[in-house]
Amino acid sequence: MAPQAQHWFGTEENGADVLSRMIHASRVALSIGFVATGIALFIGIVIGGLMGFFSGIVDMIGMRFVEIFEAIPTLFLLLTFVAFYGTNLLWMMVIIGLTSWTGYSRYLRAEFLKLREQDYVQAARASGIPLTSILFRHLLPNGIAPVLVVASFGVASAILAEATLSFLGLGPVDAPSWGQMLNQAVRFSSFNWWMAVFPGGAIFLTVFAYNLIGDALRDAIDPHLSVAES
Repeated sequence: MAPQAQHWFGTEENGADVLSRMIHASRVALSIGFVATGIALFIGIVIGGLMGFFSGIVDMIGMRFVEIFEAIPTLFLLLTFVAFYGTNLLWMMVIIGLTSWTGYSRYLRAEFLKLREQDYVQAARASGIPLTSILFRHLLPNGIAPVLVVASFGVASAILAEATLSFLGLGPVDAPSWGQMLNQAVRFSSFNWWMAVFPGGAIFLTVFAYNLIGDALRDAIDPHLSVAES
C-alpha cells in the first residue's frame, strides 16, 4: 500500500508498516555501527600502539600484518566470516569489527611515532618513568584524538557494511534492517518505490550525518587544517 495518512511511509506486501520497521531497524543499524566500531577501535589501538611505541622489529612485523590484512578485499572477508560464523546480530558486530581495524592502527602508529620524539616524552623516559606510565599518561591521551575522528567515519562504514550484507541476504535474520528492507523491495514481483526509497534514504542520511560529524570533529581538533583547506 502506498504512503497515506495512516501509514506515512506506506506498507509492505504483508501489510507491515514501513515506518515502524524503519524505526526498529535504526536501533539495529546504530547498535552494529557503535559496537563494531568499538571492537575495531580496540584492536587498532592495541596493535597500532604497540607498533608506534616499540617501533623496530615490532613495527615491521605489525605493518606487514596490517598490509596483508588490507590486501584482502573487505567484502570477501565479510562474506568469509559470515559463511563460518553465521548471521546473528552479535556475530555481525564482531565480524564487521574484525574487518575494519587497520585504519585505526595506522593512525595511532603514526601519532605515537611522532609523539615519542617529543621532549616531554624523552624527559619522562630519561627520568626512569615506567614505560606503561609513559604509554597511558603521555602517549595515548595525546595521540587518541585523530583516531576518534576516524572512528566517526568508521560508524558510517559499519552501518553501510551491515546494509550491504543484509541487501545480499547475509544480514541478521532475527531483526529487521534497512538493507533487508531494500532486499525485500527488489525481491517482490511488483516493485513498490516506497519500500526502496525510504530505507535507502535512511541509510544515505545516516552515513552522511556521521561523515559530517567526523568532519566537524576534525575541524575542532585541528582548526589549522580547516583554515588551510579554505
